[in-house]
Amino acid sequence: MDKPSLQYLSIRMAGVVVTLAVLFIIDLTVDDTFNQLWLPLLLATGAYLMTLSIMAVAIAVGSLAVLHTDLAAAFWVPAIAYPILAAVSAMTIGWILLQRFRQRIKDTHEERWANRSKEYDE
Repeated sequence: MDKPSLQYLSIRMAGVVVTLAVLFIIDLTVDDTFNQLWLPLLLATGAYLMTLSIMAVAIAVGSLAVLHTDLAAAFWVPAIAYPILAAVSAMTIGWILLQRFRQRIKDTHEERWANRSKEYDE
């Protein structure tokens, strides 16, 4: 096994450890900031370390934030923090998709230009 693969393996294993630790500690029935906000964010960090994919984590965080948002809640986390997390996730997803689109356009520019030149020659 080469060195980069071993490095990614250790990062992914750290993600597994973080995720399992959070799953054993978290109690979503308790209305406090630690259990309702910080531990889920730590869980998202563990998921990122396991997948090394910001897009996957943004989709999961955004989906869960939208599902658990309660604007009429007395506790500030479901009323304020979850909508902010959903908005940040949506912006992250949009940014990544825009960058992928731009890269795709850049990657296919020469091919499209060559096809246009052929059309004008005919």
